[in-house]
Amino acid sequence: MRGTRLLAVCALFALVWACGGGGAPAIAELTKADGPVEKQTGESTPWGGAKVGTKFYIGDAARTADGGAQLEVSGGAQIAMQPHTILRFGGTKGNSKIAVELGAIDLSGTGNYGLKSGDVKLSKGKVRITAGGVMLMDGEAQVTGVGGNNIDLVMGIETNFDVMDVGVKTIDAGVADAPVVDAPIDASEVSSSEGAIEVTGKKAEIQLAGETTWKPLAAGAGALPKGAKVRLGAGTTAKITARGTTLDMAGGSRMSLGDDLSMALEGGAARASSAVNAEGKVSIPGGAVAMKGTADAGGEARLDAGARDTRVSIQRGTAKLTGATGGLLEMNRGETATLAKNGTIRVVEAIPNYYDFTISVGETVTIHDPKGSTAVKFRFDGKCGGGGFIEMDKDNRYRTAKVSAGKDEANLMVGAGGWAYRLRCSSSSGDTAPVGSGRIVVQRDSGSRALPKQETTNEIDTDGRNYRISYQSVIPTVAVRIKGEGAPFTLHVATGGKEEVFPGNGPKIKVPGSKLKEGTYTYWIDRAGVKDPKVSTLTIDFDNTAPQVYISSPVNGRPWEGEIDVRGAVLPGWTAAVDAITIPIDSQRRFSAKVGKPPGNALAIKLSHPQRGVHYYLRRGGK
Repeated sequence: MRGTRLLAVCALFALVWACGGGGAPAIAELTKADGPVEKQTGESTPWGGAKVGTKFYIGDAARTADGGAQLEVSGGAQIAMQPHTILRFGGTKGNSKIAVELGAIDLSGTGNYGLKSGDVKLSKGKVRITAGGVMLMDGEAQVTGVGGNNIDLVMGIETNFDVMDVGVKTIDAGVADAPVVDAPIDASEVSSSEGAIEVTGKKAEIQLAGETTWKPLAAGAGALPKGAKVRLGAGTTAKITARGTTLDMAGGSRMSLGDDLSMALEGGAARASSAVNAEGKVSIPGGAVAMKGTADAGGEARLDAGARDTRVSIQRGTAKLTGATGGLLEMNRGETATLAKNGTIRVVEAIPNYYDFTISVGETVTIHDPKGSTAVKFRFDGKCGGGGFIEMDKDNRYRTAKVSAGKDEANLMVGAGGWAYRLRCSSSSGDTAPVGSGRIVVQRDSGSRALPKQETTNEIDTDGRNYRISYQSVIPTVAVRIKGEGAPFTLHVATGGKEEVFPGNGPKIKVPGSKLKEGTYTYWIDRAGVKDPKVSTLTIDFDNTAPQVYISSPVNGRPWEGEIDVRGAVLPGWTAAVDAITIPIDSQRRFSAKVGKPPGNALAIKLSHPQRGVHYYLRRGGK
């Protein structure tokens, strides 16, 4: 969703003033400028120069040209404005907001920051806010939407929000440029048949070759001349096509078209694509990215050009990222890298060319990995005849999904935590709906903790108090102690509208664990047919922190020689297997077997439980 990004100043800058109180102190102060910076007081007043130390109030706006700027806010928050950015402090004193109308700002600090569509919780890190969304740059951050759903921001992937526009009438993005003329240029009137442009929105501008004046560019489709530059304001998009390459530009982005019809993204966010089984290329600061489509789909890359580098994420096909200093990176679908302005390439997210072990699409598993992250091969099992791709995300809406494609299988590096995944098939007519899905949880766990001793009996009293029993695998027998006279006794145990009775003469009445389940019970005693006035409560729950499995062999990281000796022990209810071969468990709940070397980098010992699910315990051999 494209739109102006609004942040609640009362939430962001809580220490500046008490919202709703008297007075109107400054919201922010300019502390550093790497180039010309201007200030506007109100939307209808002209822009004027701003020096370091200039203060900004409600209704003011700051604008940068070719350099960035730093603003300091009372309470510790820091705002770094990127070049060619407009930041406005709008709203009212009781409900103040800031709006990124063009470009981007980096917000750093710790705390809860209110967005128009929810809240962002930032932990010692930094997020980038543009006219179109918010993206985690460092640390940790979580978004809470208006519906209460929580989304963990993923490093380098923008999350878009449905927000309001502050109603800015004009976007003038260049401090050093000549004034915008009033007469718009209609793209259909430009005399070139080689570059094509389609504008949606009212805030597009064009600068023709050899000119210094930016002119409004009307919405609609037309031709784009060689040597022209295009820039977009908030709420405006443009699709530009030349030499078999398409560039879908977002609000706040800028591009230029060369004399040879080559396209260059100069700043902002865009999607570059090529046709099916064809190549396309876009220059970016510090180098270029060349996309290549497959026989079934075109090539596609998502680009985000910032002040220091450009983030490149491959959405379809393959690509080559080249740096101006000679660096080259071959990239596949789902991979992400950054290209600095000096030509340096840095890999952010790579699809592993190896795998630790394999699961079939549709499985839901927990992986216990001493390493804390696992290279998983997802086997399609014939669900996609012409190839498909795995999407994986913390959120099952897949808004910021990792992607990996293949014909019969696909690899993904799965980090610690819980993940949802799904398989979609690819074809020349487009991607299908999901044909398989599941969940994966990865825990940093070696499975080397000793198993807990099983309590055979837990004792509780009939004194009107509340008791809790946490069990590790099997619910133990409960012995209810009875004080005083009055035999014979009858113990009443009730839950969910049902009641069971257990007679006895005291001083204890035992309730077998097989008669109990997870939940909350009330219980009381009848003494010689007379109900005791004290009613007690018992809660039974599963202790999910206690180890269920102990792996004694093989030792992780020790070289494998010949057959691998697999040994361990489990609590009651578990079964063991390696590569679909069941390992017997003896009466002492121990298992052992000799197995061959695994096809992947890790040996996966499969432990299953009817209530606890499927768990894989990994062991890697040393060199």
